[in-house]
Amino acid sequence: MNATIGIPPAVTEETEPFWNAARDGRLLIERCRDCGAESFPPRGICRSCRARTMEWTEITGAGGEVYSLTVNHQRWLPDLEVPYAIVLVEFPGHPGVRVAGRLRGCSPEDATIGMRVEVGFEPGPGGFAIPSFVAGTA
Repeated sequence: MNATIGIPPAVTEETEPFWNAARDGRLLIERCRDCGAESFPPRGICRSCRARTMEWTEITGAGGEVYSLTVNHQRWLPDLEVPYAIVLVEFPGHPGVRVAGRLRGCSPEDATIGMRVEVGFEPGPGGFAIPSFVAGTA
């Protein structure tokens, strides 16, 4: 698989565990120990109660469902292959958590809201593993 092109992510104290887990093929989200609210992307603070008692929770199980999508036809970078679909995915048991990523495993024109997808990762800039989603496997 070709590497995703672009700018490497800015790794911070709050996001380093996420990127380390991604390298191992695991998708982490934050969960507040005070109120139980889950969120993504990681920020180190609860979006619900503003506590700083965040812990990491792994997304596991039957994959997710496409909540929203866009098909991009613009070549934003010289080596970027177009068209491609970016999807926003929700996961059972994690209400309110939505993760964006490139859709793989089908043509962009076949992407639909509500389609089932599995979490995947693809090589990214700077050697990072970038979350993506694979169609038709969930």
